[in-house]
Amino acid sequence: MVAIFVVVTIVAFLGIDFAYQRIQERKTAMAMEPNKLNKVNPISAISVPEGLFFHPGHSWAAITQDGWVKVGMDDFLNKLVGKIDGVEVKNLGGEVKQGDPLIVLRQGNRKAEIVAPVDGKVEMFNEKVAGDPQSIKDNPYNESWVCAVKPTNLIDNLKKLNIAETAKSWAREEVDRLAGFFTGANFENKLVGQTLQDGGAPVEGVLTHMSDDAWDKFQNEFLNKA
Repeated sequence: MVAIFVVVTIVAFLGIDFAYQRIQERKTAMAMEPNKLNKVNPISAISVPEGLFFHPGHSWAAITQDGWVKVGMDDFLNKLVGKIDGVEVKNLGGEVKQGDPLIVLRQGNRKAEIVAPVDGKVEMFNEKVAGDPQSIKDNPYNESWVCAVKPTNLIDNLKKLNIAETAKSWAREEVDRLAGFFTGANFENKLVGQTLQDGGAPVEGVLTHMSDDAWDKFQNEFLNKA
């Protein structure tokens, strides 16, 4: 009888020890969770293709063979913005000036305005993007361009845009500037905010986790460029 009692006691202690170890493993995994954000979809590699002109407000311009200019959002904004619920083109059929709001991205009740990289008449809204706003993220530099502009002051406009190595250098500077921006930004997802402010790499779609005030601040500091 005593032997049975001893065996039962040992089994009970082993069960308690096993449960304790599992609890500790879960606590360790939860403590490491912020580190996972450092490894998921970092924004460290921004695509800056050759032959495109980049506006400081994160729009790009591609000159077509017939002299038109296709316009879209750059990969910097593409990686940050997250899910896109709607895309609009302002003043379609009308005139626009370089630095004027042209493309509107909608995410729920929030909006982000991207400025025109050139002067001209807004002639066309890409049907693919108009019908499927989220497709703008699939390939922002090719078939997912947003609108086409018939330029009216192209030579002077191009002087204010970045291209080739200048564009790549500017993109690196924007990523560095973004790190400073995150230091003072407010996040609805506290885990994401804490990770970024502790030096973690920005994750794709991080704007989704920002408060409305931080979203507006990002708009003013990164997109509202004349």
